[in-house]
Amino acid sequence: MRSLPTIIGPQENGKIRTFLSHITSRHRIIIAFVFLGLLSLSLLIAVIVQARSNGKNDNNIDTNTISSTTTAMNKIEYCLTPGCISAAAHQLRSINSTASSNLCTDFYTYACGNWIKTHPIQSYDVERTILGDIIDHRDFEIERLLDAPIIRTNKRSWEYKLKTYYSQCRDDYARVLNSGEFMIAVIQSNDTLDGWYLFDNTTNPEILLKNQTLYKQISHIHGDYGKLIKSYF
Repeated sequence: MRSLPTIIGPQENGKIRTFLSHITSRHRIIIAFVFLGLLSLSLLIAVIVQARSNGKNDNNIDTNTISSTTTAMNKIEYCLTPGCISAAAHQLRSINSTASSNLCTDFYTYACGNWIKTHPIQSYDVERTILGDIIDHRDFEIERLLDAPIIRTNKRSWEYKLKTYYSQCRDDYARVLNSGEFMIAVIQSNDTLDGWYLFDNTTNPEILLKNQTLYKQISHIHGDYGKLIKSYF
């Protein structure tokens, strides 16, 4: 008799064996470690490639920056105005070049180390500071501007008024000589004292003998100038 062909089907216990059913927990752990290893390796390769590309870009940027900076420095013209030269000379007088090796630890000594040597204190000064020097320089410049010739000769201009007032205040000799002109004008004015017999050097008896003349003059001073003068006559 012929044997019957084998019928493929479920086992006697009813379970169907597949490929996944052959994978044990040990196999799963091994697969997980392999996957993590491959992932870590790929990430490491990506980081290395990115770092190399960034390094190349940085080198290119630095080269371009240096070349552009050098070109710009070659095109820059030095400031040779009086202000720039004065500021540079002032700074050079204060710098202590011997302390250039300690810039990061003691910058003050480098920038201001020679200030005391190049800015001595005068015998009539109590102290000398940078702020005091700035104020003195400002006062010198103001005095220089005020002593300059008047350009706006119009008497209504602020320049004419300011420089004229300043020159008259400084001219002590002329101020002393002219100090009596105002009082003389007041005495001789018909609207105020209307003359004074001592000042006029007159011998007119009418003026010399009338006491009311003196009281009249005193009343003018009281009324016109608000000054109280006591009379002992």
